[in-house]
Amino acid sequence: MGIPEEDRMTVKEVCTDMDDFYITLAKECFPKANLVIDHYHLIAWGLKLMNSVRTTLQTVHRKKFAVKEILQKPANRLTKREFQKLQPCFECFPEVKTAWKIIHQLRKIYWMKNWKEANSQLRKTIWLCKQSHICEMEDLVKTLKRRKPYILNYYISGTTNAKTEALHGRFETLKRLHCGIRNVDRFAKRLMFCLLPFAALSQIFTQRV
Repeated sequence: MGIPEEDRMTVKEVCTDMDDFYITLAKECFPKANLVIDHYHLIAWGLKLMNSVRTTLQTVHRKKFAVKEILQKPANRLTKREFQKLQPCFECFPEVKTAWKIIHQLRKIYWMKNWKEANSQLRKTIWLCKQSHICEMEDLVKTLKRRKPYILNYYISGTTNAKTEALHGRFETLKRLHCGIRNVDRFAKRLMFCLLPFAALSQIFTQRV
């Protein structure tokens, strides 16, 4: 059963990833809602492009550096030892260092105090991508330009899908540990036990007794 039109018209905001299908669907179903690109997906896309720069160079030059996980971390959270471990990779592949710095600037879009500052930081990030002359970063520019209004809409209310993504991650983990879903009822009970707060579970079982 679909959502009544009068209810859909009352939706003020929709938080989604950058997929064209979901954005188009959100516009059609909730025409009066502001669309917000979830910052998790934007950063994840940037990290994927940066990693593509690294893997391509390593393959071409046949040199490997075990730095993938370190590169994924925010620059301001790196330890001195982790930063030192990055240096050989940066010295061998300056493009990786450039892409890494750009992703740091991309993260900073969400560290700003207001829309105006975020817009300025977004423009700076776009400029740095263009100046890099790295094809993957030029792909990032296209995304940032095309989704700019939806990215900055984050500063309307700070909406994010973080909790939903976290729950989905735990769901997938439980699914793997359960070796798939063979018994739906048993799996549903396990989900409830693992995801619901203990206080809520206590109340449910007390009512049943």
